[in-house]
Amino acid sequence: MSASKPAPSKSTQREDSSTDRVLSILDLFTEAHPVWTTEVLIERLGVARATMYRYLRALVETGFLTPDGGGAYSLGPRSIEMDRQIRMADPLLQVAPQVMQSLRPAFTGDQLLCRYYGLRVLSILEDRMDPLIKAHTSFDRGRPFPLFLGAPSRIILANLTQQQLQRLFLHHAQDITAAGLGRNWLEFRDNMREISKQGWVAASDIDKNLIGVAAPVFLPSGEVTASLCLVKMRKDVSDKGVVALAQTAMRAATEISDKLRQRRPAAADAPAVAGKSKGKAVVKTSAKAATKASTGTSRTAKAA
Repeated sequence: MSASKPAPSKSTQREDSSTDRVLSILDLFTEAHPVWTTEVLIERLGVARATMYRYLRALVETGFLTPDGGGAYSLGPRSIEMDRQIRMADPLLQVAPQVMQSLRPAFTGDQLLCRYYGLRVLSILEDRMDPLIKAHTSFDRGRPFPLFLGAPSRIILANLTQQQLQRLFLHHAQDITAAGLGRNWLEFRDNMREISKQGWVAASDIDKNLIGVAAPVFLPSGEVTASLCLVKMRKDVSDKGVVALAQTAMRAATEISDKLRQRRPAAADAPAVAGKSKGKAVVKTSAKAATKASTGTSRTAKAA
């Protein structure tokens, strides 16, 4: 079955190289358009038939796509394999669950751990305690949301570097203005600074019956990497309640950031092989896999 052609999205547009075009194929597979045919892909991406066949063959062989018959394709099992690897190896998913579980005695709503890439933010871990919220929430694990809407997104956005914010405003000024984040660059910049200084964001712009209060999570380098969002029914939260939720979210997000900073880098865990060279221990590894470890001074994660 041929998928219909959605309007082009800036978030999925890439440079015109072979690698980028292959990634652009994967970008097209969404919840709204889960199946694509060879013919439609050729027309959509404007590549030669032989080239598209080569791309599709590579994606099928590596498990990223699965042929459904009749020249149609859907996402393949490699995504499931990679999802398992993320669950087992992602440092954030190693430290955050314990912190989120510790909030349960005092917090009966939902907790969302959200991460971003490009213009998308999505929940990667959920702790759901209120069954009423399930009927109203759109934040399922893995469902993407815009970087400019919702508390989990906006607190991440506010903690990006000024250079990142400038690029975003240059290319997405209309979306930023529509989201009420600023009608020009200076207004947008000042709004982001204010949010970053406050340390939290509360919003109900995606799910009107809910309120989410989010705080940022930082890498050891000081870069924002995620957000922790506490969600409750909007009618059950007063203005004072929002502030209380914000304090809880900031404390928990800071604890997650601290735990990330305390973890040893994965590169330091490589097993050493006994031996000495010029008085120093040597680690044997293949020439291809060898990389030069680099360390830097870690900036203290922002505290609540």
